[in-house]
Amino acid sequence: MAQLDPAYVHARLPAAPPSVLVMSDRLISLAQEADRAGYPMTAEHLVFLAHSVFDDKIMPHETAP
Repeated sequence: MAQLDPAYVHARLPAAPPSVLVMSDRLISLAQEADRAGYPMTAEHLVFLAHSVFDDKIMPHETAP
């Protein structure tokens, strides 16, 4: 089996996981695209997820106020 170059392997690893702000922004962008595409329920769920990344405990969608 061929040996992998350690420099190549480490160069491909992400430096750090994305922040919650980046995750929330990506989810909001996806929600906007889903809404434009005619999927309002999916868009609503994505917005809920975007807000929930800031919560310590995620509430199930059905019990959200």
